[in-house]
Amino acid sequence: MSFKHSLSILTSRFSITYKLLAFILIVTFLFSVLMVSVIYPTLAGLRNSINELDLDVAVRHYIEQALKGDDPGLQSQAYEQLSSKLDQAAEIVRNSSTEISLAIVLTAVLYLFYVVFFSWGQYCVSDVINHHMSSNSKFGFSSNLAVNFKKAMRYSLLYTVITIGFMAAAGLLFWLSFATLFKFVPLLGIASVVAIFVFVMALRRALLFGWVPAMVSDGLGAVDGLKKGMSLLKRRFNYALGLYFVFYIVSLSLNVMVTIFTVGVGTLFSISISLALAQVCDLVIYYRTVGKRYYIDVLNVVDPSIKQRSL
Repeated sequence: MSFKHSLSILTSRFSITYKLLAFILIVTFLFSVLMVSVIYPTLAGLRNSINELDLDVAVRHYIEQALKGDDPGLQSQAYEQLSSKLDQAAEIVRNSSTEISLAIVLTAVLYLFYVVFFSWGQYCVSDVINHHMSSNSKFGFSSNLAVNFKKAMRYSLLYTVITIGFMAAAGLLFWLSFATLFKFVPLLGIASVVAIFVFVMALRRALLFGWVPAMVSDGLGAVDGLKKGMSLLKRRFNYALGLYFVFYIVSLSLNVMVTIFTVGVGTLFSISISLALAQVCDLVIYYRTVGKRYYIDVLNVVDPSIKQRSL
């Protein structure tokens, strides 16, 4: 029932997906430019040293000789040249460990800031949808970004800190499963990584489903909203975990299909729909849990207090 209502609500305010897509494109573009501007000069020395080796020429020469296969001596000579170039490249990398470490740190810092601004957009999507659900009113996405900037940023910063923990745990599970299973059954190793990814995403969503809804619906701050959201877990955690586990399986499958059939053109749009729908699901579960009435479209209002068994 919650998922059905979420689809109806998103359909009623489907324009929010286009605005979220535009936001994602702008933020991604700005941070990509910033990352290139920061990382490119940092690794300039390493890049120039590698380019001087003409590795691409050595690789092409070796492939050409290997494909011809008419002179083992030339093949051996091409292999030795390539091997020598690779050894030199490895030595250059070892000598540039400081620059590489700095580039990795800068990349991680910029990525965290990207998550913060990305979450800002998701928070504002929830606030726009909340206005529709609570009073059937329309609140512009762009104006929401400005009005809720401070509050959304407090949420985004705290959310990013929590996300780091999930990412670390997920990374460890990915490494353990892939490193062990892939050696014996490669397909099983890949499948385990996908399953872990889906489970971690569903678990994070289920644990935090009431956080943003408590902030946008009840006017709470980031910390108080998190506390109220956590207080609802006893009543709705299993339901939310099951819903989001299925949601992410379906969402991941659809996004992969869209990527394949549109050659990547529709990927960001399908991701925008998935992100917006997840925010709506959070709100619907929250409204139904606390017993608040909500609009699913212009004409229909749902009162969870009348029929709690439909949860």
